[in-house]
Amino acid sequence: MTEQTASRPDLPDEEAVGGACPSFVTAMDVIGRRWTGIIIEAIGRDCTGFAEISRFVGHIGDTMLAKRLRELETDGLIERAVVGTRPVRVRYTLTVAGLALLPILEDITSWGHAYGTANEPAHTHDNITAKN
Repeated sequence: MTEQTASRPDLPDEEAVGGACPSFVTAMDVIGRRWTGIIIEAIGRDCTGFAEISRFVGHIGDTMLAKRLRELETDGLIERAVVGTRPVRVRYTLTVAGLALLPILEDITSWGHAYGTANEPAHTHDNITAKN
């Protein structure tokens, strides 16, 4: 057994040997895109319209928000529904996969509170070594 599989017994040997688990890489490709986490959080907090999501997210352009919403729909994390009113409205909801991300995003937020700040860089190994 390799050191990598010894530290992660929950990973099958064929996934752990020779690099990162393909499922992990795929997940990080999706949720690692800029704005993705906060868009999912917005929809999870009942911001279901484009303008509501935009206000929640903040500094994002309409073109980028529209692109991310399309990507999240393609990725199966959100659903888009057209409400047949006048004017026509579009509403976004989380799928089961999107809902499953909410507790993970909460954990990332908790980590950010504990180890990251908006004003200071995170403590890296190099920063700690330089101080000693």
